[in-house]
Amino acid sequence: MSTRFIRKGLFFFGIAGLLVGCLEPPDFSDTPEISSPSVNSFPAFDDFSQVPKDSVVISVRFQDGDGDLGASTEERDTAKYIGWGNYELKTYRLVNGRFEYVPLPVLDRLFFPRLKPDDKGSPLEGTLDFSQSFLRSRNARMTPVKFTIRIRDRKLNVSNVVETDTISVPL
Repeated sequence: MSTRFIRKGLFFFGIAGLLVGCLEPPDFSDTPEISSPSVNSFPAFDDFSQVPKDSVVISVRFQDGDGDLGASTEERDTAKYIGWGNYELKTYRLVNGRFEYVPLPVLDRLFFPRLKPDDKGSPLEGTLDFSQSFLRSRNARMTPVKFTIRIRDRKLNVSNVVETDTISVPL
């Protein structure tokens, strides 16, 4: 009985191995592409001051043909990333029925880490999550905002721009 079980198990794993070996890697562009932006807000407290805050998490799906997304700590210090890092997040608030850009210095130069430890040029896809906190100070008012996001890879190929839904945060 155990020999029969082992044979069936080996047969199953052999077929599974053949099927996996026949799969074609996805054919993504070497320029990153992002999609499906989502934004969620969670009440929290600042760790240091214990002031209430809204923790906003922004998620985007990504695809990249050569998988060169993210930057190491050393790469972040180079002049390569002029103007912004490898993750750009812009905030727009609703004023008199129109959205206007809100410059937030904390969002000027954002980075996410390398997503693949090796430098093999293979396709990569997944989800990037970014978290930003908005403190609920006495002067802050709940304001409808939306965000635009784009990313760039280590070869400085820039993705498309996506826009989130509107959410209210203290500004």
